[in-house]
Amino acid sequence: MFFTLNDGTKITLNKHSRLTYTDTYGKNNRHVKLDGEAFFEVVNNPATPFEVAFDHGTKEDVAIKVLGTVFNVRIDADPERIIATLVEGSIRFESEERKITMVPNQQLTFTYADKNVDIEVVDVEKEIAWKDGLLKYRTIPFTQLIANIGKEYGTDIRIINKELTDPSMMVSGTFDEKQPLEQILKVVSQSLPFTWTRKGDVYYIK
Repeated sequence: MFFTLNDGTKITLNKHSRLTYTDTYGKNNRHVKLDGEAFFEVVNNPATPFEVAFDHGTKEDVAIKVLGTVFNVRIDADPERIIATLVEGSIRFESEERKITMVPNQQLTFTYADKNVDIEVVDVEKEIAWKDGLLKYRTIPFTQLIANIGKEYGTDIRIINKELTDPSMMVSGTFDEKQPLEQILKVVSQSLPFTWTRKGDVYYIK
């Protein structure tokens, strides 16, 4: 879902995500609250910084504050964590214990359980491919790809062939999220040979 706020800020929401804000947005504040994942293109306004807060099960206040920038952010439920990826400009991550300013191509992961913060340089185009309806993966373990696809399609996919669970089994690819699951499995099986069967709502990879 794509929409524009009254200050010109553009937001793309991933599926199963929700953004909330009050009627005062753009007047004396630019505060929004996110549940899920969103891509933001924020209009610059030094007098009124843009702030993203999060719906989560813990009590600690965590937010991302910006002036004008382009970034992606999501909150995961298990484990409960926030993942922010900066495309352009700069953003500041704020928790009760620290404030961290990010630069383009950095990805910050904050885990609620231990309040740990990790920052790494990532392939930004891969991280934001979802907003164009794509699933993009580059050199990741086959087990991770299957876990991601299963989550994306809400389907239980189990790897029976133990050789395929070896961390050295790496795959890459770009798929349209509108492709049927079995079509994606067929494409992947051309580079990493495997077969699969379906019993009920469960897929078994052999």
